[in-house]
Amino acid sequence: MNIDILVKSASRLFSLPEICMKIQDVIYDPSSSAADIAKLIAIDPALSVRLLKIANSSFYNFPSQIDSLGRAVNLIGTEDLYNLALATCTPNAFSKLSNSDLIDIGSFWRHSVMTGLIGRSLGQSCSVRHSESLFLAGLFHNLGQLVVLEQVPESYIKIEQSKDDNKSPWEIEKEILEHTYSEIGSKLLVHWKMPTNILALVSDQHNPTASIDPRTASLVHISSRAASQLEYNRLTGFDFNQSILPVAWESTGLDNEDLHTAISISEMNCNTMLSAMTGKDMQVA
Repeated sequence: MNIDILVKSASRLFSLPEICMKIQDVIYDPSSSAADIAKLIAIDPALSVRLLKIANSSFYNFPSQIDSLGRAVNLIGTEDLYNLALATCTPNAFSKLSNSDLIDIGSFWRHSVMTGLIGRSLGQSCSVRHSESLFLAGLFHNLGQLVVLEQVPESYIKIEQSKDDNKSPWEIEKEILEHTYSEIGSKLLVHWKMPTNILALVSDQHNPTASIDPRTASLVHISSRAASQLEYNRLTGFDFNQSILPVAWESTGLDNEDLHTAISISEMNCNTMLSAMTGKDMQVA
């Protein structure tokens, strides 16, 4: 399988809205201001509503109401707000998925959001700067699954039928595709012009020691396993928690108690994020 051809074809169908590209340009323009970013976001009323909903949720837990985009930009920061904008636009980028009958898309986004939320919470415990990048990496961590579903559905079906409690899903992906979903997803993110750190967090999630930032990659590694245990263990029987590498615990200094706390916090925020991103109320299972 030629992964580059596969992803290039998928990128024509799965693309971020123009507003996200414009926000990115403004953020990295040294002459732009917070007011410029707020004005640009205001052009898209739906995006504005989603971002203000998140800003006023327990995701941030600000002491007072955030009633304007300008205030949201000042309080949250331009880079983190851009990450949230990307996150809320991502499900819509996959709205043209033609084989959606083969996947529980609600479960897919719930798992992705929980991965991001758990990673963000763990990152805050480790005092990681810009923890919203961990949320974004978690949300993006399994987009390769949707690429395969769209481009080679027969391989997707084979992977699903091969899952059991003795072998990890990523091992099965490698056997059938010669690539994991994480590798394929990171290639899509290249087409989306994502920053190098986000690409690395997605591509190295199964092997965080190979990352340019092993500690942060370990947070995505832990959070994706934990979210998979919550969402998929009952379906496959595979113990995702047991697949967390010891080196990930060592490099982060975290333990199971920290993880359980992060899961509890994430479960409180998950439905708010899902609602803001998809416009639907999909309760945590």
